[in-house]
Amino acid sequence: MTTTSYLNPHLTQEWNDWLNTNISNGVEITTLAKTLEQHGYHIAVGDLLKNYQIDIKHPQIDLSKNFIDIDNRRIPIIFTAQAPKVVVFDNFLSHEECQQLIACAEDKFQTATVVNAQTGEYFTTTERTSMNAVFQRQENAIISLLENRIAQVLNFPIDNGEGLQILRYHSGGEYKPHFDFFDTTKAGGQKAIEIGGQRVATFLTYLSDVESGGATRFPSANCEIRPKEGMALYFSNILLNNNPDPLSLHSSVPVITGTKYIATKWLRQYPYG
Repeated sequence: MTTTSYLNPHLTQEWNDWLNTNISNGVEITTLAKTLEQHGYHIAVGDLLKNYQIDIKHPQIDLSKNFIDIDNRRIPIIFTAQAPKVVVFDNFLSHEECQQLIACAEDKFQTATVVNAQTGEYFTTTERTSMNAVFQRQENAIISLLENRIAQVLNFPIDNGEGLQILRYHSGGEYKPHFDFFDTTKAGGQKAIEIGGQRVATFLTYLSDVESGGATRFPSANCEIRPKEGMALYFSNILLNNNPDPLSLHSSVPVITGTKYIATKWLRQYPYG
């Protein structure tokens, strides 16, 4: 009896041989996918999961090079981490694109809210002291440009994204340590995932330089990403097995001098809205 080997077009022959040997030995596909992901073969992971009809619920970033070329634009990858899973991109937006996004948000800013874990309702809190402007997907040309670019870099459907939010932090503004995933052990979390499922990842685009403060901090990794105009930060909120990642705890540290503008895109397991 002949067994047909699986050939992943995004892997070398050596990696394909390794993959087929482990598949023949009964190793779980998700275990193999995690190993490939750790070695930067994110596009190959997508092909593997699709071939074995495993639901793809995670963005797939191609980390095989130190940059990504899209829209006649070279986007350098300047930092990565595995625990938590973090990718930082430079030159994601131009100065002009950042200014356009800020301009279209100025008339829409309202006090930012958070989700009540018990009820699923939104409320204001001193834990989060910023203003935010909420947009529908593809609401205008500059929002569409950013959403399309995010979708291309992440190889993830636009329809799986919540509406873009643009946030403004003045001096003293912060967002204390929190998770972006929903706590599904509570009623509010269950309500929040009824449409679109869990928040699998977060994509932040920094729209302004900040003279002092305003970094995005990950306490578990004891590191922080300092804001720079046009730079972008991706991080995963759940693990490959779809369990929440406790290492994704993060905060926006207080702005000391200057004004911080960021665009936030939350990504869901399934089409949202």
